[in-house]
Amino acid sequence: MAGLSATTQEFSLTIPMEFVNGPFNLAETVLSGQTSAPEWLRDGLSFTDIEVLGGSPIKYTVSQMGDTADFSLEVRAITGDHTPQSDEIAIHLRKHLTQVLGLKDDLNFFYQKFSGDKVLSLTFGNLKGLRLMRGTDLFEALICSILSQNNSVRLWNRSARLMMKHYGRIVDFMDGSHGFLFPQPERLAKLTPRELRSKTSLGYRAKPVVMVSRMIVNEEFDLGKVAAESYEDAKEMLLVLPGVGPKVADCFLLYGAGRLQAAPVDVWIHRIVSKLYLRGRKTSRMKIALFLRERFLDWAGYAQLYLFDYARGGKL
Repeated sequence: MAGLSATTQEFSLTIPMEFVNGPFNLAETVLSGQTSAPEWLRDGLSFTDIEVLGGSPIKYTVSQMGDTADFSLEVRAITGDHTPQSDEIAIHLRKHLTQVLGLKDDLNFFYQKFSGDKVLSLTFGNLKGLRLMRGTDLFEALICSILSQNNSVRLWNRSARLMMKHYGRIVDFMDGSHGFLFPQPERLAKLTPRELRSKTSLGYRAKPVVMVSRMIVNEEFDLGKVAAESYEDAKEMLLVLPGVGPKVADCFLLYGAGRLQAAPVDVWIHRIVSKLYLRGRKTSRMKIALFLRERFLDWAGYAQLYLFDYARGGKL
């Protein structure tokens, strides 16, 4: 593990309600289990993550003051050594949080547009303010999508954290805390699947993780190019990768590349849509995904998120 020392430069910022397009529920959003990166660490009602912004590591903690309709987001951050001034870093951080937490997504329009959908609209009351998290690192998003296949939220997050611990850079902060960055493809490409399995709980997923990492390092696959393609073309390109099927491809496109028309279909979504929309008819996962895209169009990803979270909580 390569070390990255840091000194403390602390600052805070407030994101007012007026900056957010509609209601917001920080806890519901972070704990939805639907992300392209390991879940932020929780301390009560506050959530902490470490990210490289402006070329420097930043540890930030986000708290929501107020309720979903009348609130502000309070952010405390510690930056690393050789960082720009805190006001410049604050601009980077605000932009980062806006993207990651989907703060500009027009949730009121979403609720209004589909208020007549008898199934989806059932989820709106309990999940008011739930937003779709996006990633900022395409490689991390793809690897985490592979880890999530046929895996529980708890287990794939554990696998990702073990990868970070053993193969990511450690960041030490002067307040006594430390954290790990997500491994770079060059680091994972040097491993064998057996080596990766020995220190993580990846199981059979270790092989595609190593193979995909090698393809990216050898410039056999360009994630940036894929993310710039149309949804259909991007998905077709992703399906050639080892360990990437339709569900994993849609996870990457939705949570990594921010394609809101993507609708990953796992066992929960398959069960919900089949039972509540298709009267229990036996239907393939591919057809369920197509059904969601045709019914909810550019909001298919959001519909999937709300249905998944609602069902996971035993409410459907």
